[in-house]
Amino acid sequence: MADKKITALTDLGSGNIASADLLHVIDDPSGTPINKKISVASFFANVPTAVTVNPGASSNVTINSDATDSDFIVSNDDEEAFRVDGANREVVINEASGQTDLRAETNSYSTALLVDASADQVQINATPILGLTQSLSGAGAVDVVSAITEVVTTGTNALTIAAGVEGQLKFIVMKTDGGVGTLTPASFTGGTTIAFQDVGDSVLLLFTNSSWFCIANQGCTIA
Repeated sequence: MADKKITALTDLGSGNIASADLLHVIDDPSGTPINKKISVASFFANVPTAVTVNPGASSNVTINSDATDSDFIVSNDDEEAFRVDGANREVVINEASGQTDLRAETNSYSTALLVDASADQVQINATPILGLTQSLSGAGAVDVVSAITEVVTTGTNALTIAAGVEGQLKFIVMKTDGGVGTLTPASFTGGTTIAFQDVGDSVLLLFTNSSWFCIANQGCTIA
């Protein structure tokens, strides 16, 4: 075969490249240049530099187009953090793991949207909106992490709740009546205590302006 310039070689054509095809590489160009080869598969298995995709204003970046059996996966050290599953037509975040969180930031909030994997929570602006239900048996602290707390009294029980975060909603309900449960918030506008006396007694609290406010009350005594 006669020598040819690379620009004079036959164009392979779009979509015809295979993983076993070879690319020409000049190894160590700034030292002792040597002509070498590398397969397409080996090259894309470890691209040793940052990759920038910039198709221009009128073009798109397409992943998994019309390929139902192909996935797009982003992993951390241990597991899949993000996966587009072509075959099952789903997008999965934090597959089978309690360690990887999804977090979106704004200028004012580092957790404007947070999916907290280990706490089984979804938060907006650090405020829980979906998450665990706390079951509180006897005296103790109503947490400010769960969206709901179910109170199970075992006598005359003293309950507390710490300050929340701005805009937080907290629902508290008596699940089992073993005596009066009296809640004393760290800061409470409109009263000092909230007493739960019967099953179904409940309040919906809002934390704003550095204080809890009762915005709904079913059967509780506020004093």
